[in-house]
Amino acid sequence: MSSKLFNTRMEEDVKIRSYYGKFIFNSHFLVFLMIAAGVLLYTLLGLRETLSPSLYIDTLCALLMAAVLLPKYRTLLKEADMLFLPPYEKKMAAYFKRADIYSLSLGLAVPAAASVAVLILLSIGHDLTSILLFFLLAVLLYFNAFNIRRLSVNTDYTKWAVTSALILLNFISLMLVLVNPFFMIAGLFFIIIFTVIMKKSSFQTLSWLNYVQYEKEALQQYYQTVSMFTNVKRIDKAFKRRRILDVLLWVPKADKFNKKYMYEYLFYRSFMRDHDLPMIVLRIIVLFFIIMFWIGNLYVSLIFSLFGIYLIVLQMSQIYTAQAYLLWPKVWPVSRTYIQDSYIRYSHKIVFAITLIFAVMFTVTHPAQFFYALAFPLWGYLLNRVLSKSIYKKETELSD
Repeated sequence: MSSKLFNTRMEEDVKIRSYYGKFIFNSHFLVFLMIAAGVLLYTLLGLRETLSPSLYIDTLCALLMAAVLLPKYRTLLKEADMLFLPPYEKKMAAYFKRADIYSLSLGLAVPAAASVAVLILLSIGHDLTSILLFFLLAVLLYFNAFNIRRLSVNTDYTKWAVTSALILLNFISLMLVLVNPFFMIAGLFFIIIFTVIMKKSSFQTLSWLNYVQYEKEALQQYYQTVSMFTNVKRIDKAFKRRRILDVLLWVPKADKFNKKYMYEYLFYRSFMRDHDLPMIVLRIIVLFFIIMFWIGNLYVSLIFSLFGIYLIVLQMSQIYTAQAYLLWPKVWPVSRTYIQDSYIRYSHKIVFAITLIFAVMFTVTHPAQFFYALAFPLWGYLLNRVLSKSIYKKETELSD
Protein backbone atom coordinates (compact mmCIF):
# COMPACT_ATOMS: atom_id res chain seq x y z
CA MET A 1 0.00 0.00 0.00
CA SER A 2 2.74 2.48 0.97
CA SER A 3 4.64 1.91 -2.30
CA LYS A 4 1.50 2.50 -4.36
CA LEU A 5 0.75 5.66 -2.38
CA PHE A 6 4.22 7.05 -2.98
CA ASN A 7 4.11 6.23 -6.70
CA THR A 8 0.88 8.22 -6.98
CA ARG A 9 2.40 11.18 -5.14
CA MET A 10 5.60 11.02 -7.17
CA GLU A 11 3.72 10.98 -10.48
CA GLU A 12 1.80 14.06 -9.34
CA ASP A 13 5.02 15.86 -8.39
CA VAL A 14 6.71 14.90 -11.66
CA LYS A 15 3.74 16.30 -13.60
CA ILE A 16 4.06 19.61 -11.74
CA ARG A 17 7.79 19.78 -12.46
CA SER A 18 7.25 18.88 -16.11
CA TYR A 19 4.56 21.53 -16.46
CA TYR A 20 6.69 24.36 -15.09
CA GLY A 21 9.83 22.98 -16.73
CA LYS A 22 8.31 23.74 -20.15
CA PHE A 23 8.10 27.43 -19.23
CA ILE A 24 11.49 27.65 -17.52
CA PHE A 25 13.60 25.75 -20.04
CA ASN A 26 12.24 27.41 -23.13
CA SER A 27 14.34 27.94 -26.23
CA HIS A 28 15.51 31.41 -25.16
CA PHE A 29 16.67 30.24 -21.74
CA LEU A 30 18.40 27.17 -23.16
CA VAL A 31 20.29 29.34 -25.64
CA PHE A 32 21.35 31.62 -22.81
CA LEU A 33 22.49 28.64 -20.70
CA MET A 34 24.56 27.28 -23.57
CA ILE A 35 26.19 30.66 -24.21
CA ALA A 36 26.77 31.33 -20.51
CA ALA A 37 28.19 27.84 -19.93
CA GLY A 38 30.53 28.21 -22.90
CA VAL A 39 31.75 31.64 -21.84
CA LEU A 40 32.17 30.51 -18.23
CA LEU A 41 34.11 27.41 -19.27
CA TYR A 42 36.31 29.46 -21.59
CA THR A 43 36.96 31.97 -18.81
CA LEU A 44 37.84 29.29 -16.25
CA LEU A 45 40.24 27.61 -18.67
CA GLY A 46 41.85 30.99 -19.27
CA LEU A 47 42.20 31.58 -15.54
CA ARG A 48 43.75 28.14 -15.18
CA GLU A 49 46.58 29.26 -17.43
CA THR A 50 47.17 32.60 -15.73
CA LEU A 51 46.50 32.02 -12.01
CA SER A 52 49.01 30.56 -9.61
CA PRO A 53 48.19 28.29 -6.63
CA SER A 54 46.85 30.22 -3.64
CA LEU A 55 44.78 29.82 -0.49
CA TYR A 56 42.18 32.10 -2.06
CA ILE A 57 41.41 29.59 -4.83
CA ASP A 58 41.22 26.67 -2.38
CA THR A 59 38.89 28.60 -0.09
CA LEU A 60 36.66 29.54 -3.00
CA CYS A 61 36.44 25.93 -4.21
CA ALA A 62 35.69 24.58 -0.72
CA LEU A 63 33.07 27.27 -0.10
CA LEU A 64 31.36 26.70 -3.44
CA MET A 65 31.14 22.95 -2.95
CA ALA A 66 30.01 23.37 0.66
CA ALA A 67 27.10 25.52 -0.51
CA VAL A 68 25.91 23.12 -3.23
CA LEU A 69 26.27 19.87 -1.27
CA LEU A 70 22.83 20.34 0.25
CA PRO A 71 20.48 17.74 -1.25
CA LYS A 72 16.76 18.26 -1.20
CA TYR A 73 14.45 16.14 0.93
CA ARG A 74 10.87 15.64 -0.18
CA THR A 75 8.41 13.32 1.57
CA LEU A 76 5.42 14.32 -0.61
CA LEU A 77 3.20 14.05 2.45
CA LYS A 78 -0.02 16.08 2.74
CA GLU A 79 -1.94 17.51 5.66
CA ALA A 80 -4.57 14.78 5.53
CA ASP A 81 -1.83 12.21 6.11
CA MET A 82 -1.53 13.37 9.72
CA LEU A 83 -4.98 11.90 10.30
CA PHE A 84 -4.96 8.75 8.17
CA LEU A 85 -1.35 7.47 8.13
CA PRO A 86 -0.24 7.32 11.82
CA PRO A 87 -1.96 3.92 12.35
CA TYR A 88 0.18 2.57 9.46
CA GLU A 89 3.45 4.12 10.69
CA LYS A 90 5.19 0.74 11.09
CA LYS A 91 4.27 -0.17 7.51
CA MET A 92 5.58 3.07 5.97
CA ALA A 93 9.20 1.93 5.57
CA ALA A 94 8.80 1.31 1.82
CA TYR A 95 7.21 4.75 1.37
CA PHE A 96 10.07 6.63 3.02
CA LYS A 97 12.69 4.51 1.27
CA ARG A 98 11.25 5.50 -2.10
CA ALA A 99 11.03 9.10 -0.91
CA ASP A 100 14.76 8.99 -0.10
CA ILE A 101 15.65 7.74 -3.58
CA TYR A 102 13.41 10.32 -5.26
CA SER A 103 14.77 13.14 -3.11
CA LEU A 104 18.39 12.25 -3.87
CA SER A 105 17.68 12.39 -7.60
CA LEU A 106 16.28 15.93 -7.38
CA GLY A 107 19.43 17.62 -6.14
CA LEU A 108 22.16 16.23 -8.40
CA ALA A 109 22.20 18.82 -11.19
CA VAL A 110 23.65 21.77 -9.25
CA PRO A 111 26.52 19.85 -7.54
CA ALA A 112 27.40 18.21 -10.86
CA ALA A 113 27.60 21.58 -12.65
CA ALA A 114 29.59 23.16 -9.81
CA SER A 115 32.00 20.22 -9.77
CA VAL A 116 33.12 21.01 -13.32
CA ALA A 117 34.10 24.56 -12.36
CA VAL A 118 35.76 23.41 -9.13
CA LEU A 119 37.69 20.69 -10.97
CA ILE A 120 39.21 23.26 -13.33
CA LEU A 121 40.20 25.54 -10.46
CA LEU A 122 41.61 22.70 -8.34
CA SER A 123 43.88 21.66 -11.20
CA ILE A 124 45.84 24.80 -10.31
CA GLY A 125 48.41 23.58 -7.80
CA HIS A 126 46.89 20.21 -6.82
CA ASP A 127 47.85 16.73 -7.99
CA LEU A 128 45.42 14.04 -9.12
CA THR A 129 45.38 12.29 -5.73
CA SER A 130 44.34 15.43 -3.86
CA ILE A 131 41.61 16.18 -6.39
CA LEU A 132 40.23 12.61 -6.25
CA LEU A 133 40.18 12.66 -2.43
CA PHE A 134 38.46 16.06 -2.51
CA PHE A 135 35.62 14.82 -4.72
CA LEU A 136 35.40 11.48 -2.88
CA LEU A 137 34.86 13.39 0.35
CA ALA A 138 32.38 15.68 -1.46
CA VAL A 139 30.29 12.64 -2.44
CA LEU A 140 30.37 11.35 1.14
CA LEU A 141 29.38 14.79 2.43
CA TYR A 142 26.50 14.92 -0.04
CA PHE A 143 25.02 11.67 1.23
CA ASN A 144 25.77 12.70 4.81
CA ALA A 145 23.96 16.02 4.30
CA PHE A 146 20.95 14.16 2.95
CA ASN A 147 20.95 11.78 5.92
CA ILE A 148 21.29 14.66 8.40
CA ARG A 149 18.52 16.64 6.71
CA ARG A 150 16.26 13.57 6.72
CA LEU A 151 16.91 12.90 10.40
CA SER A 152 16.55 16.56 11.39
CA VAL A 153 12.89 16.60 10.30
CA ASN A 154 12.08 14.34 13.24
CA THR A 155 13.85 16.57 15.77
CA ASP A 156 13.42 19.97 17.40
CA TYR A 157 16.23 21.53 15.33
CA THR A 158 15.22 24.26 12.91
CA LYS A 159 15.88 23.93 9.20
CA TRP A 160 18.15 26.97 9.09
CA ALA A 161 20.24 25.76 12.03
CA VAL A 162 20.80 22.39 10.36
CA THR A 163 21.59 23.99 6.99
CA SER A 164 24.12 26.38 8.55
CA ALA A 165 25.77 23.52 10.43
CA LEU A 166 25.99 21.43 7.24
CA ILE A 167 27.59 24.25 5.24
CA LEU A 168 30.13 24.80 8.01
CA LEU A 169 30.88 21.07 8.27
CA ASN A 170 31.24 20.74 4.49
CA PHE A 171 33.52 23.76 4.23
CA ILE A 172 35.86 22.75 7.06
CA SER A 173 36.10 19.13 5.87
CA LEU A 174 36.82 20.05 2.24
CA MET A 175 39.28 22.76 3.24
CA LEU A 176 41.22 20.33 5.43
CA VAL A 177 41.57 17.88 2.53
CA LEU A 178 43.04 20.62 0.33
CA VAL A 179 45.51 21.54 3.08
CA ASN A 180 46.61 17.92 3.56
CA PRO A 181 45.01 14.78 2.05
CA PHE A 182 45.49 12.89 5.34
CA PHE A 183 43.05 15.31 6.97
CA MET A 184 40.27 13.48 5.16
CA ILE A 185 40.08 11.37 8.31
CA ALA A 186 38.95 14.48 10.21
CA GLY A 187 36.13 14.99 7.72
CA LEU A 188 34.95 11.41 8.20
CA PHE A 189 35.12 11.89 11.96
CA PHE A 190 32.94 15.03 11.73
CA ILE A 191 30.38 13.09 9.66
CA ILE A 192 30.14 10.31 12.23
CA ILE A 193 29.83 12.73 15.18
CA PHE A 194 27.13 14.82 13.44
CA THR A 195 25.14 11.71 12.54
CA VAL A 196 25.31 10.33 16.09
CA ILE A 197 24.13 13.64 17.55
CA MET A 198 21.22 13.83 15.13
CA LYS A 199 20.13 10.24 15.78
CA LYS A 200 20.16 10.79 19.54
CA SER A 201 18.05 13.92 19.07
CA SER A 202 15.42 12.14 16.95
CA PHE A 203 12.01 11.36 18.41
CA GLN A 204 11.18 7.73 19.10
CA THR A 205 8.12 7.94 16.84
CA LEU A 206 7.48 9.95 13.69
CA SER A 207 6.41 13.54 14.19
CA TRP A 208 3.83 13.68 11.40
CA LEU A 209 3.30 17.38 11.99
CA ASN A 210 7.01 18.05 11.40
CA TYR A 211 7.09 15.94 8.24
CA VAL A 212 3.99 17.54 6.76
CA GLN A 213 5.15 21.06 7.61
CA TYR A 214 8.62 20.37 6.17
CA GLU A 215 7.10 19.10 2.93
CA LYS A 216 4.83 22.14 2.71
CA GLU A 217 7.80 24.50 3.13
CA ALA A 218 9.89 22.54 0.61
CA LEU A 219 7.08 22.70 -1.94
CA GLN A 220 6.62 26.44 -1.42
CA GLN A 221 10.37 26.94 -1.80
CA TYR A 222 10.21 25.12 -5.13
CA TYR A 223 7.32 27.32 -6.26
CA GLN A 224 9.24 30.44 -5.22
CA THR A 225 12.19 29.31 -7.34
CA VAL A 226 9.91 28.64 -10.29
CA SER A 227 8.25 32.04 -9.80
CA MET A 228 11.55 33.64 -10.83
CA PHE A 229 10.84 32.43 -14.37
CA THR A 230 7.06 32.15 -14.74
CA ASN A 231 3.78 32.70 -12.93
CA VAL A 232 2.88 30.13 -10.29
CA LYS A 233 -0.77 29.74 -9.32
CA ARG A 234 -0.13 27.44 -6.36
CA ILE A 235 2.25 29.70 -4.46
CA ASP A 236 0.99 31.18 -1.19
CA LYS A 237 1.14 34.95 -1.54
CA ALA A 238 2.21 36.79 1.60
CA PHE A 239 3.04 40.40 2.33
CA LYS A 240 5.47 41.95 4.76
CA ARG A 241 6.30 45.50 5.73
CA ARG A 242 9.96 46.47 5.47
CA ARG A 243 10.37 49.88 7.06
CA ILE A 244 13.60 50.57 5.16
CA LEU A 245 11.53 50.55 1.94
CA ASP A 246 8.93 53.02 3.24
CA VAL A 247 11.01 55.94 1.90
CA LEU A 248 10.32 54.65 -1.61
CA LEU A 249 6.55 54.94 -1.13
CA TRP A 250 5.13 58.42 -1.59
CA VAL A 251 1.77 59.78 -0.56
CA PRO A 252 -0.31 60.51 -3.67
CA LYS A 253 -1.23 64.16 -4.15
CA ALA A 254 -4.86 65.21 -4.18
CA ASP A 255 -5.00 65.57 -7.96
CA LYS A 256 -3.54 62.03 -8.38
CA PHE A 257 -5.96 60.38 -5.97
CA ASN A 258 -8.27 59.11 -8.71
CA LYS A 259 -8.93 56.09 -10.86
CA LYS A 260 -6.39 57.16 -13.47
CA TYR A 261 -3.34 57.24 -11.17
CA MET A 262 -4.23 55.42 -7.97
CA TYR A 263 -3.55 51.93 -9.28
CA GLU A 264 0.03 52.93 -10.04
CA TYR A 265 0.53 53.67 -6.35
CA LEU A 266 -1.07 50.35 -5.42
CA PHE A 267 1.32 48.47 -7.74
CA TYR A 268 4.29 50.18 -6.07
CA ARG A 269 2.89 49.30 -2.68
CA SER A 270 2.39 45.64 -3.65
CA PHE A 271 5.98 45.45 -4.87
CA MET A 272 7.41 46.97 -1.68
CA ARG A 273 5.19 44.88 0.60
CA ASP A 274 5.56 41.58 -1.25
CA HIS A 275 7.07 38.92 0.99
CA ASP A 276 9.49 37.52 -1.61
CA LEU A 277 9.79 39.78 -4.66
CA PRO A 278 12.02 42.59 -3.27
CA MET A 279 14.42 40.03 -1.77
CA ILE A 280 14.45 37.96 -4.98
CA VAL A 281 15.36 41.08 -6.97
CA LEU A 282 18.05 41.98 -4.44
CA ARG A 283 19.51 38.45 -4.48
CA ILE A 284 19.65 38.44 -8.30
CA ILE A 285 21.45 41.79 -8.34
CA VAL A 286 23.96 40.79 -5.64
CA LEU A 287 24.60 37.33 -7.10
CA PHE A 288 25.15 38.60 -10.62
CA PHE A 289 27.43 41.39 -9.41
CA ILE A 290 29.58 38.87 -7.51
CA ILE A 291 29.86 36.71 -10.64
CA MET A 292 30.69 39.71 -12.82
CA PHE A 293 33.27 41.03 -10.37
CA TRP A 294 34.89 37.63 -9.71
CA ILE A 295 35.18 36.44 -13.33
CA GLY A 296 35.90 39.88 -14.75
CA ASN A 297 35.22 38.82 -18.35
CA LEU A 298 33.53 41.42 -20.53
CA TYR A 299 31.21 39.00 -22.32
CA VAL A 300 30.26 37.18 -19.11
CA SER A 301 29.36 40.50 -17.50
CA LEU A 302 27.35 41.57 -20.53
CA ILE A 303 25.43 38.28 -20.79
CA PHE A 304 24.72 38.08 -17.06
CA SER A 305 23.58 41.71 -16.98
CA LEU A 306 21.10 41.19 -19.81
CA PHE A 307 19.89 37.92 -18.31
CA GLY A 308 19.56 39.45 -14.84
CA ILE A 309 17.38 42.22 -16.26
CA TYR A 310 15.32 39.57 -18.08
CA LEU A 311 14.73 37.63 -14.84
CA ILE A 312 13.71 40.74 -12.93
CA VAL A 313 11.31 41.92 -15.64
CA LEU A 314 9.68 38.48 -15.46
CA GLN A 315 9.26 39.03 -11.72
CA MET A 316 7.71 42.43 -12.27
CA SER A 317 5.03 41.02 -14.57
CA GLN A 318 3.77 38.82 -11.73
CA ILE A 319 2.64 41.88 -9.79
CA TYR A 320 -0.02 42.52 -12.45
CA THR A 321 -1.35 38.97 -12.57
CA ALA A 322 -1.20 38.59 -8.78
CA GLN A 323 -2.94 41.86 -7.90
CA ALA A 324 -5.07 42.96 -10.84
CA TYR A 325 -7.36 39.96 -10.38
CA LEU A 326 -7.66 40.05 -6.59
CA LEU A 327 -9.49 42.42 -4.27
CA TRP A 328 -8.58 45.77 -5.80
CA PRO A 329 -10.92 45.71 -8.83
CA LYS A 330 -13.76 44.63 -6.54
CA VAL A 331 -13.17 47.39 -3.99
CA TRP A 332 -12.40 50.00 -6.62
CA PRO A 333 -13.96 48.80 -9.92
CA VAL A 334 -12.54 50.68 -12.88
CA SER A 335 -11.93 49.99 -16.53
CA ARG A 336 -9.09 47.56 -17.24
CA THR A 337 -7.51 50.25 -19.36
CA TYR A 338 -6.72 52.34 -16.27
CA ILE A 339 -5.17 49.33 -14.53
CA GLN A 340 -3.06 48.47 -17.56
CA ASP A 341 -1.90 52.07 -18.05
CA SER A 342 -0.97 52.27 -14.36
CA TYR A 343 1.00 49.05 -14.63
CA ILE A 344 2.86 50.35 -17.69
CA ARG A 345 3.90 53.54 -15.88
CA TYR A 346 4.85 51.63 -12.73
CA SER A 347 6.79 48.85 -14.48
CA HIS A 348 8.72 51.13 -16.83
CA LYS A 349 9.93 53.25 -13.91
CA ILE A 350 10.95 50.24 -11.80
CA VAL A 351 12.66 48.49 -14.71
CA PHE A 352 14.51 51.69 -15.67
CA ALA A 353 15.83 52.03 -12.10
CA ILE A 354 16.97 48.41 -12.08
CA THR A 355 18.71 48.73 -15.45
CA LEU A 356 20.59 51.73 -14.09
CA ILE A 357 21.79 49.56 -11.18
CA PHE A 358 23.04 46.95 -13.63
CA ALA A 359 24.66 49.69 -15.69
CA VAL A 360 26.55 50.92 -12.61
CA MET A 361 27.61 47.35 -11.78
CA PHE A 362 28.84 46.83 -15.34
CA THR A 363 30.70 50.14 -15.32
CA VAL A 364 32.41 49.25 -12.03
CA THR A 365 33.69 45.96 -13.43
CA HIS A 366 34.49 47.29 -16.93
CA PRO A 367 34.99 51.07 -16.79
CA ALA A 368 36.68 51.20 -20.21
CA GLN A 369 33.66 49.60 -21.90
CA PHE A 370 30.99 51.60 -20.03
CA PHE A 371 29.22 52.49 -23.28
CA TYR A 372 27.82 48.92 -23.50
CA ALA A 373 25.75 49.71 -20.41
CA LEU A 374 23.85 52.36 -22.38
CA ALA A 375 21.91 49.53 -24.04
CA PHE A 376 20.60 48.18 -20.71
CA PRO A 377 17.67 50.64 -20.31
CA LEU A 378 16.61 49.99 -23.91
CA TRP A 379 16.82 46.22 -23.32
CA GLY A 380 14.70 46.54 -20.18
CA TYR A 381 12.15 48.76 -21.94
CA LEU A 382 11.72 46.34 -24.88
CA LEU A 383 11.45 43.32 -22.58
CA ASN A 384 8.84 45.03 -20.46
CA ARG A 385 6.75 45.97 -23.49
CA VAL A 386 6.85 42.43 -24.90
CA LEU A 387 6.01 40.74 -21.60
CA SER A 388 3.28 43.27 -20.80
CA LYS A 389 1.62 42.64 -24.15
CA SER A 390 1.65 38.89 -23.51
CA ILE A 391 -0.08 39.46 -20.15
CA TYR A 392 -2.77 41.64 -21.70
CA LYS A 393 -3.27 39.13 -24.51
CA LYS A 394 -3.92 36.34 -21.99
CA GLU A 395 -6.25 38.63 -20.09
CA THR A 396 -8.26 39.37 -23.23
CA GLU A 397 -8.50 35.67 -24.10
CA LEU A 398 -9.75 34.86 -20.61
CA SER A 399 -12.37 37.61 -20.70
CA ASP A 400 -13.87 36.51 -24.04
